[in-house]
Amino acid sequence: MIRFLQTCMILLFLIKSTEALAEDFSGYVEAKGFAYPERSSNRDPWVLGWGTLFNKWEHKVGEAQLTASLRAEWISADEQGERLFDLADRHIRRPPFSVQDLWVRMPLASDLDLQLGRFQLGWGKTDGYSPADAFLPRDLSDPFSDEKLPLWALRLTGQSGGLRYEAVGCPVTTPWRLPVLGSRNAPLNVKGLPEGTVFSEAGDSPPVPGFAAVRFLYTSGDWDIGAWGRFGVRPAPLLNFRFDLVTSDSSAIIVPVERRYAREEAVGIELSRVVGSWILRGEGAALFSRESDLGNAIIGALSAEKGFGDGTLLFTLAGNALSPPVDTQLLFDRGILPAFIAAWNRNEDWGEWKLVWTAGLKHGDGLLKMEAGYNLSDLWKVTLGGDLPYGSTEGSLGALYSARRIHVALRRSW
Repeated sequence: MIRFLQTCMILLFLIKSTEALAEDFSGYVEAKGFAYPERSSNRDPWVLGWGTLFNKWEHKVGEAQLTASLRAEWISADEQGERLFDLADRHIRRPPFSVQDLWVRMPLASDLDLQLGRFQLGWGKTDGYSPADAFLPRDLSDPFSDEKLPLWALRLTGQSGGLRYEAVGCPVTTPWRLPVLGSRNAPLNVKGLPEGTVFSEAGDSPPVPGFAAVRFLYTSGDWDIGAWGRFGVRPAPLLNFRFDLVTSDSSAIIVPVERRYAREEAVGIELSRVVGSWILRGEGAALFSRESDLGNAIIGALSAEKGFGDGTLLFTLAGNALSPPVDTQLLFDRGILPAFIAAWNRNEDWGEWKLVWTAGLKHGDGLLKMEAGYNLSDLWKVTLGGDLPYGSTEGSLGALYSARRIHVALRRSW
């Protein structure tokens, strides 16, 4: 209750700050509710509430762009941790307050820009799959949102003729944030353990050093050609089940779970071309690690994207040519491979809608996501959607069957 009152007081302060500096601020406040038809255990709620306040400040000083944003949240579930604020998103649970942007971008020369601070980075396509994004951390507190976490980093971008280049240095590891292990949002099918086993997660201690990356893109006629390389700490953790420390009580067997982080190097290429109204894209990446539970990977992705009116249609086929040494569910970003993804979204006069189908080709499982938003006015919007995993529980998507749900949200923007 005390934490809830603290949250409300800070939310009111942020709202008043926004009203006072409306010319520099944008943002929204949103209330969202989820309903589930079943539970995987008595720890899972039937109904979940999620409230969000997001404020973003943008300002130009000469040729420099300054941007800062703060997100405040309240979640009626164990996915939210006790820590009130987590500046670098290195804690095991999602905090009520987080900095999403805190960066400055300035020109160093006529064809070279520097971005410094905390910002979002993405090299792949939204609603598809790209091996170029394997080093980017994600927050899976909500396993269906696929939210990328911002990084503390330095980024140089430039262009010389048809050549574009980018270099990124991230000195601090931002680890993937996982849902509560053993819950319906993160089911673990560990062989030999009885149903109802409880996993006790040890405090996360991710390494400090992050990663460095460089990317080159060249345009020649209708062709875009790219190459990239990265090295450093892989942000997705490897899980270590401590069966030697198993305990039990009157209701369940308790298995401690530790996390460790591997170093990984990767190189990749990408090729795209405009053919009529379609953009055809191919990507390939080789990833190398000396960690026995991770191993190497050769990942390829083919996609076709078509824009029409105020909408896009995207098809993606992705796979890994090498078999992983452990259950793919434990490798997260490679867990759905091989997979086919179809994403269709469109803006309408009344709002927008989105439909995404992800099919796991190895186990026959999949996920269907549907969402439609209706604009009540220029400021108010209501959204209705659903997430429907299906198929074999041996697949990483089918294992989320108990997490299928519908949701409704009301948002007020400014």
